[in-house]
Amino acid sequence: MPAPHDPHRQLIDRSFIALSVLQQREAVVAAVSQMIFSASGWRGVFAADGDEESPSNEVRTALLVVAGLAAAAFADYRLANGSGASRELVLALATDTRPTGPAIARAALRVFLEAGLRVDYLGVSPSPEIMAYAARAEPVAGFFYVTASHNPMGHNGFKTGGSDGGVLDGAAGRSLAARFHALLDDDKALGKIIGLLASPESPAEAATLRAVAERKTQASRLYEEFAHEVIRGPGPRASEAYRALLEVTRSMRPGIVGDLNGSARTASIDRRLLQAAGCRLRFLNDRPGQIAHQIVPEGAGLLPCAQELVALRGRGEEFDLGYVPDNDGDRGNLVYYDERSGEAEQLEAQQVFALTCVSELSWLVYTRELEYDEDGKPLRRAALVVNGPTSGRIDRIAAHYGVEVHRAEVGEANVVNRARELRREGVIVRLLGEGSNGGNITHPSAVRDPLHTIHAVLKLRYAPPTAWSRSPAEIWLARLGLPPLENPTVATLISTLPRFTTTSSFEPRAVMRIRSRSHASLKAAVESGVEREFEALRRTLPRELRIASYRVINYEGTAVLEGPGNRTGDERGGLKFVLLDDEGAERGFLWMRGSGTEPVFRIMADVEGDRPLTEHALLNRLRELVEQADEKSMESTTSG
Repeated sequence: MPAPHDPHRQLIDRSFIALSVLQQREAVVAAVSQMIFSASGWRGVFAADGDEESPSNEVRTALLVVAGLAAAAFADYRLANGSGASRELVLALATDTRPTGPAIARAALRVFLEAGLRVDYLGVSPSPEIMAYAARAEPVAGFFYVTASHNPMGHNGFKTGGSDGGVLDGAAGRSLAARFHALLDDDKALGKIIGLLASPESPAEAATLRAVAERKTQASRLYEEFAHEVIRGPGPRASEAYRALLEVTRSMRPGIVGDLNGSARTASIDRRLLQAAGCRLRFLNDRPGQIAHQIVPEGAGLLPCAQELVALRGRGEEFDLGYVPDNDGDRGNLVYYDERSGEAEQLEAQQVFALTCVSELSWLVYTRELEYDEDGKPLRRAALVVNGPTSGRIDRIAAHYGVEVHRAEVGEANVVNRARELRREGVIVRLLGEGSNGGNITHPSAVRDPLHTIHAVLKLRYAPPTAWSRSPAEIWLARLGLPPLENPTVATLISTLPRFTTTSSFEPRAVMRIRSRSHASLKAAVESGVEREFEALRRTLPRELRIASYRVINYEGTAVLEGPGNRTGDERGGLKFVLLDDEGAERGFLWMRGSGTEPVFRIMADVEGDRPLTEHALLNRLRELVEQADEKSMESTTSG
């Protein structure tokens, strides 16, 4: 848990204040050099001891100054892009449950107040809550969220956004970064930030801190109202459909385990919202800061939830679904009890997204938002928006509904903005997200939310047939050409998903350490390697896939660029090699990209069918090609 608030404690220590201006600058610049800057957030190891797993609430002094500079840059950006009058601007501020969060938030708070802004400080808040607050509370003009999402406990950082509740897009993010670096180069600005952090608490700061409970209550109320709106969705029958769902769930009383792992969801509406739907709940690690295991909700991070499901079933309690969020609470991956095996199974991130796609597309049909003509074609264009490495199973699902699939670069802001572009064209975009990272973004929300994921499963499993429609489950099964299932379980619904084998983003095989700093030369070399060796690679693949050719795709922001070498700027976007059969159909892909939030390089393979050996072989060959390209790049650098 974060340390109790001490109004008399200085935020930065005297030894740092005593340094010369040059020494202070060098320390701050060195700290910035160790951070990752991306559209998904600015992150680094903030714990004073430098341990990325540290439970300490002490923050490295230089990084508190960085937090102050980031806040100053954001205040400047909002003033330049808002009303222009600071007295009219209000910013929302909150943290996840990392121990370093309160000190970082107070540094930002002082800077915002000094700039003349009003700050609504929510304390601990999951990212969907602060984003809903920014979108719904008047006159909030944006948010500054202290978080490092799924990164380890000793990490922290910032995520910023506007009054639409979404994170800043690429252009706005670049503008903010430019303002930050301009302040970093300004000795006067640096000195001002250090002076603010060395000062005692001001009356305005004290008043803002006293109002936290009131603001948090308001935020929870607005978030709950917004969550209901998102879950109901659009369509002439949405309200009736939602009431029909609640009638069943309140009767059936689904059992759900939530391992909140001390995350920001421990200070949110989860219990209230799920109980209102009739769910029976068993929560684990449900106190803020009670971080009991790894933060990433993958692999070992899902085991306690799975074990609790099995234990409950062993006692005869009908619990069959569980969820585990990351620390800022925007992503929640699932586990489920499989009655056939008597075991709790982890649902891969790509499967979570696929199941949600099935549910929400069926819900659009169920609520009559998506209707078809006599030939079975949609009366309106509809689309799913995903990132580049989202599995091809999504294309198969979309095809069953006559729905388009649009892809964008990795990064929540990119898929959100691509969806906005399509909506401006009149396209229905109910669901979007990054299948490779888990979770889903359900419109009108602009952020992932595990409560929306859980309700998607509830809708697919429990929503009943009505006078105007078959049930969502029956709609999906009919599109597969299958008969209805009586009382479908989570396990049986999952078994109906298209079969693909996909590398998980968070397993060690997917991560590489690359020495080359030139992503451009690295990608060019890998493209040459694939071209040179494709025939040999093709002959090693299962004959039934009929792989005959491939195409190259580069992803940059919301743009999809076809062809090798078709890249711009620093060429740090995703690169994909799509495997095509002899009829030009996509049967899998290889994908690579340098992470924007961690100092790693990620690779992935996706192949149609249950083919773990083929996926391993494809991934290993891509790894070899990247390693060879990296070696050549380093040799070229050394000889140059």
